[in-house]
Amino acid sequence: MADTDSSLNEYERQRRANIERNNALIRELELAGLSADIGPVSTSSKRVAAHKPRPAAKRAKTIKKEESPAPRRTSARLAGLQAESEAVRIKAEEQYATAQEKVKAERQRVGGDIKFEDIASDALSKLWTFNDDDADTQNEEKVIAGDIVQLRKDLSSLTLFEKFEPNDIKITPERIYNIGFHPSVSKRLVLAGDKIGHLGVWDVDEVKREDDEEYPKLYLFKVHARTLSSFTFAPSVSEKVYTSSYDGSIRSVDFTTGVSSEIYYGGLGSEPDAVSEIHFADQNLLYFSTLEGELGRLDLRTPKDITKFRLHEKKIGGFSLHPSAPHFCATASLDRSMKLWDFRKIKTTRSHELQAKYLTRYDSRLSISCTSWNSDGGIVCNGYDDTINIFNLKDSVTWPESFTAPEELKPSATIRHNCQTGRWVTILRAHWQQNPLDQVQKFVIGNMNRFMDVYTADGIQLARLGDAELVSAVPAACQFHPSKNWIVGGTASGKVCLFS
Repeated sequence: MADTDSSLNEYERQRRANIERNNALIRELELAGLSADIGPVSTSSKRVAAHKPRPAAKRAKTIKKEESPAPRRTSARLAGLQAESEAVRIKAEEQYATAQEKVKAERQRVGGDIKFEDIASDALSKLWTFNDDDADTQNEEKVIAGDIVQLRKDLSSLTLFEKFEPNDIKITPERIYNIGFHPSVSKRLVLAGDKIGHLGVWDVDEVKREDDEEYPKLYLFKVHARTLSSFTFAPSVSEKVYTSSYDGSIRSVDFTTGVSSEIYYGGLGSEPDAVSEIHFADQNLLYFSTLEGELGRLDLRTPKDITKFRLHEKKIGGFSLHPSAPHFCATASLDRSMKLWDFRKIKTTRSHELQAKYLTRYDSRLSISCTSWNSDGGIVCNGYDDTINIFNLKDSVTWPESFTAPEELKPSATIRHNCQTGRWVTILRAHWQQNPLDQVQKFVIGNMNRFMDVYTADGIQLARLGDAELVSAVPAACQFHPSKNWIVGGTASGKVCLFS
């Protein structure tokens, strides 16, 4: 070996030495790895294996702000301006500034009275003229109990309004958040509130004539600066509609005078205390819920005397009063619960801290969007867990103040229903018919396949109303007429479909 090594030159000897050194290093590494595999596990490696990820830190509560619509772009060529010119740039900047100022002005809440001067007083007077004393209300016959077949036949025979297609009935400029009928039975009057505070009114049986053409008779009122979240009528007072909004205000709109008056504002700083829903308990007592988890009460005779109760830690998306016993209230919240309350037991301190516990509750897997209470004591609620739950509480009207309810409510019927609306469709909400002339308790809810579904208090489906060709968007906001079997739905484009 020495002779062989001596015959090699210096370069070759250095190369072989490097190879031997590398091979020895590899052998050492392999032995070390083998000993690690067969040896005992160290405590440090145990700690690494048993390590659990740290819980995520709680995020600070963020206030979701509504997006301002961007100004619409215009064509310089159609305006007669040359491209890349100084005039084009200046004109674009001026248009953008003007549009921003317009958007800012529209989102600025207006306190006090608002006079709708652009609509003639005689037109408003005609719009709000009803002949309910002469109306025929005998056509709605009481359905025999259990005759579901006949009821299905009656509701499935409802037809889409024929004079105008839904795409021609644009009642509001933006997405419809809520919709309903005036309680009159002599005149079909549809009202809808949209995302930017408009209240649209459609006089169904009247037409507008221009250039020998007929169009739907529509009225539009700018009532609020932000989303018009709900509207209602006071019992036995049909000339005024009361509206609530995310701008923190509640207003009354008197269509006989064309004046909208502010009766409540809950804003203290730059962000108002958004109002999510309103309901009357009687002629003067108005309840309202907020996105801060509070329920408020005000008397129209003394509107400055306001009481608030904090009922949930998170926002109240909607609430409902028992029509036959309005001291009972059901609230639906983002905290994934629906709670029942007895106002006779609720007392507050000066700091408005609640001094009474809820009667009973229902807990859902995800947030609950709404709750609705019918005159027979039935409650319906739905939410993002894709279910509609019905609760049979027929004896609730007789509950005394000392009544002790079960700790947890159990639904008498549960219906699977897709409630995943996404960002651009209004949240689906189930609503009972308030005073059905046929004496059958039923509710309606929008369907993501562009239908409106009708169910009984037992969870039996009565109808699926729609038109595959003419109803081109989801009628997410939908409602029965309080007593007649008329159903209306509103879409994200501000358009309406009516079945009667």
